[in-house]
Amino acid sequence: MIQRLIFFMVAFGSGAGAFKILVLYPTPSFSHQRPIMALTEKLVQLGHQVFAVSPNIVLGLEGNENYTYVDVSFSYEYFSDVKTDDVVNFQREIPKWGIKDFMVPMAEIPGKQFLSEPFKKFKKRVESEKLKFDVVIVESLCIPWGCGMLRLLSEAAPIISMTTVAVDHNENHIGSRMHLSFVPTILSPYTDRMSFWEKLENWIFYSYFLSMSSGVFESAARRFFKDNYGAEAENLVEGCWSNVSLVLVTSNPLYFYPRLLAPNVVEVGPLHLKSPPALPKNLQEWLDGAEKGVIYFCLGGNVKSKSLPESARDNFVKFFQELSPGYRVLWKWEADGKIPGQSPNILTQKWMPQESVLAHPKVKIFIMQGGLQSFQEAVHYGVPTVGIPWYGDQRGVVAKMVDAKIGLRLLPEELSKFEKVKSTLEAVMFDESYAINMKRHSAISHDLTSQSLDKAVFWVEHLARHGGASHLRPATAEANLFQLLCFDIVSVIIFFSFYIIFVIYFILKSFKSTIFGNELLKKKQH
Repeated sequence: MIQRLIFFMVAFGSGAGAFKILVLYPTPSFSHQRPIMALTEKLVQLGHQVFAVSPNIVLGLEGNENYTYVDVSFSYEYFSDVKTDDVVNFQREIPKWGIKDFMVPMAEIPGKQFLSEPFKKFKKRVESEKLKFDVVIVESLCIPWGCGMLRLLSEAAPIISMTTVAVDHNENHIGSRMHLSFVPTILSPYTDRMSFWEKLENWIFYSYFLSMSSGVFESAARRFFKDNYGAEAENLVEGCWSNVSLVLVTSNPLYFYPRLLAPNVVEVGPLHLKSPPALPKNLQEWLDGAEKGVIYFCLGGNVKSKSLPESARDNFVKFFQELSPGYRVLWKWEADGKIPGQSPNILTQKWMPQESVLAHPKVKIFIMQGGLQSFQEAVHYGVPTVGIPWYGDQRGVVAKMVDAKIGLRLLPEELSKFEKVKSTLEAVMFDESYAINMKRHSAISHDLTSQSLDKAVFWVEHLARHGGASHLRPATAEANLFQLLCFDIVSVIIFFSFYIIFVIYFILKSFKSTIFGNELLKKKQH
């Protein structure tokens, strides 16, 4: 009887302050989805109603009456190895100035999701039940899509922009302006201590990237709403970027660089890290049996090891073959069968329980692609890294590893040089400074990550409770660059300085003319 009473008290208490939360997180990439999935799970556990439009279901929440999942998992077909115009293909190096090539097809994915049967069914439910949301969480790049759809679906609600990269370059729209002489773009291989020419290139590239990325996604959203809901519906996208109430960044200075932030931009840190499950028996035995240690090789969910150039693959195989007895390799290999030339000290699998692997004490080095979530896991479990950046924010992530002295970089074009591969891997394996530095980072990570989810939940609830965060919005959100850099004040100071100098000059000239004029007059009179 007492247990029932306690249950109903908890249920009533959790439901009394429950909110309706809409999640629109379109990108079909597991690494992008993991932080929002962790936040969704926590919000549902706290009694909030979450309506999630996502390519990934949160396992364990199936059947929970507070969790509505709109299944758009078909979107994964648009992140593929197939080379077509409407597919994002990551099996190659993409230069940062060529980033538009994969952003254009990426910007069309939300429209395909909105036209799917699961979403149409959800839209009808919203309309029939007249659902009103207390807060909406939208993936950062897709703000025009999320904001436009919210305006179509329901009454206005505060929008939280959430990003799964180390910095949200769209936060400048809500007043948190980055100082580009000290904050590199996440697509650049720079640190926060740039040379003059790096600073100059950083300013130019940031201006291009911000304009291009927001323009590509906004244009795609405008076309969608116009084509499907009439010419006037194009206006649903108007002003969406500045309509964001708060930005949640699933990172912190440990994985990027310290920078000045407005109060409406909150770095919560990694949300997906938690106690990893036990390893499968075969992996547990393989890792336990490595007398000297294990090299873990995984290029993430988008870049595939099977797509490596043959020369690069052969160089890794050769290096692993030459390792002294006692070392083992765990390699995420997506193709059927063994790797050509695979030696007995290499174990391959198509999928790896990465956190559980990295948590094993025998893992000594992690060869990875520079994805933020993989980087966060490597730091959290204290495993030094070798980063191979292929595209996007991977260059910035790997630059941070090198700058923090917890890993080294191998550029894709360097993979064809065996001596370069060998020297880089041996440096991280046998130079103890990388492991020492990583242990320090790991200790900091455990401190900061312990509060990440609670911090994110607090801000979601705060916005839902108070109908937005106008009290956090700085006046810089409405300022242009001329005002922000104080050029208006500087120009006035310069103007009056020249004016005063001119006046003084005119007075001195007049005084000089008067004195010398009188002297000449006296001379003439004599």
